[in-house]
Amino acid sequence: MNEAGTSAYASGERRQNLTLRDLFDTAYAMIAPFFDPDQGWAGHSLEHLAFRVLRENFPQLSGEEVHTIVVVAHRVYIDRNPGRNGHLRRPGEIRPPAP
Repeated sequence: MNEAGTSAYASGERRQNLTLRDLFDTAYAMIAPFFDPDQGWAGHSLEHLAFRVLRENFPQLSGEEVHTIVVVAHRVYIDRNPGRNGHLRRPGEIRPPAP
């Protein structure tokens, strides 16, 4: 149930954390370059740096929330760049870096 007392599915909204949704566009703009093959190092993406950038810019987010944003951004990048994502791991393979 959401704040209005209706289920998210009944209202057509599946997102449970609207705070993350509100941050996503800004966060995606910050970290999308880390998925770009032209920005990689020796053919490897720099997606691990996305975690650091998000933690530095959004200190209020938990580690789980940062991980969620990175995985979703990764999926969005793959969808938006079908010919430029072969170097990336699949989103389910992304694990947060050790603390």
